[in-house]
Amino acid sequence: MDVLEEVIVEFHKLGLPEVKKRELELPTNVNKAITVIGLRRVGKTYLLYQTMQELLKSLKLENIFYVNFEDNRLEGISSKDLSRIVELYKKYNPESKTMYLFFDEIQNVAGWEKFVRRLLERREVRIFITGSSSKLLSKEIATSLRGRSLSFKLFPLSFREFLAFKGFEAKEPFIEDERGRIERYLEEYLQFGGFPEIVNYDVHLKLRTLQEYLDMVVYKDLVERYGIEKISIMKALIRLVVKNFSRRVSIRSLYNSLSSGMTLSRNTVYEYFSYLEDVGFVLPVRKFSFSEKESMRSIAKLYLVDNGFPTIYGLKDLGQRMENVVAIELLRRKHYFNPLLNVYYWHDRLQREVDFVVTEGLKVKELIQVCYDVDDLNTKRREVNSLLKASKDVGCSNLYVITWDYEGVEGVEGKKVKFIPFWKWLLKPIKAS
Repeated sequence: MDVLEEVIVEFHKLGLPEVKKRELELPTNVNKAITVIGLRRVGKTYLLYQTMQELLKSLKLENIFYVNFEDNRLEGISSKDLSRIVELYKKYNPESKTMYLFFDEIQNVAGWEKFVRRLLERREVRIFITGSSSKLLSKEIATSLRGRSLSFKLFPLSFREFLAFKGFEAKEPFIEDERGRIERYLEEYLQFGGFPEIVNYDVHLKLRTLQEYLDMVVYKDLVERYGIEKISIMKALIRLVVKNFSRRVSIRSLYNSLSSGMTLSRNTVYEYFSYLEDVGFVLPVRKFSFSEKESMRSIAKLYLVDNGFPTIYGLKDLGQRMENVVAIELLRRKHYFNPLLNVYYWHDRLQREVDFVVTEGLKVKELIQVCYDVDDLNTKRREVNSLLKASKDVGCSNLYVITWDYEGVEGVEGKKVKFIPFWKWLLKPIKAS
């Protein structure tokens, strides 16, 4: 038995591990390469297992081949060796008309794209691929597979998923005890984020693991991929981006902050920032404009893919953390459920701002402010006035203020402003469009 066969047979004998369901569901009936991208440790491999479990409703496990190319037994495997997978599939499934292949970290095999493309062009096959963001970017996949792929972005856990991983069943109506548990879990989620592995760790272990994740982003996803030589500059840029999360920040201002303490060019900062965006660490949100050109030229608000990273740097602002979670959740809804959604912010010359403008196609769907405490009347008035001005500007009357615990509907200048507690907004049922 050769090594590749041993790996496949071992998978069939050991079977699938226990899987906690994620909200992202991959299609299983299209003759394309289904690729899952996302930052390291967000759960891409387990999403493959979840997809296999779904297939097992109509298939036997032997009909599914799973190969993890980070298995040390497969070191040195070449693209030519991949043909052996087809031979083995027919050996174990001689009557099967459709092949079901799952490839984890396939970017470790140079030239894998040609093999996958050949299968898609000549056979009835279902192929599922994951890879670290450092070497498997959606734009590269689309180019190398010539339109024979569909890419799906996986984020850390939503708050709904987080509760499920905690063993809490989020079903309304909630009694007092359940609301208390939800609030406790929400505080934990705000502080330590939603990486699946750390959900049930103690605080000390959460912090150590988050630091390790950040190191992996720097050294694996950035240094190795892009050949970054000025590691100290990249680390300083990451620190600066994290400290300015949930704020409007221009690349020029990042450059000005960095250049005061070290020698570097502006192009280096632009380049390094684009790498952070490529691997999915930073999620820039642009200003809303009916002119796409103007929107693309605007200063971006910077959000982080997970709330655990600010904690590493000792940042504690609850308002910023809430806003960051809302940004991730809106982007998650776009990538999981409705690709027509887009997320922006609104800002005018008088420095009024609305945190989120959510559009669907060409239509503005809703305007959202995030405000931890609306007990202060001046703060509340400022947030609502910005909503009202933006409402007139973009032609949308669906107005929300997400608060920590205040709930109500208030009529202001002939329009309804809906105040909704943070946890309720996060747990609203999501319907795929």
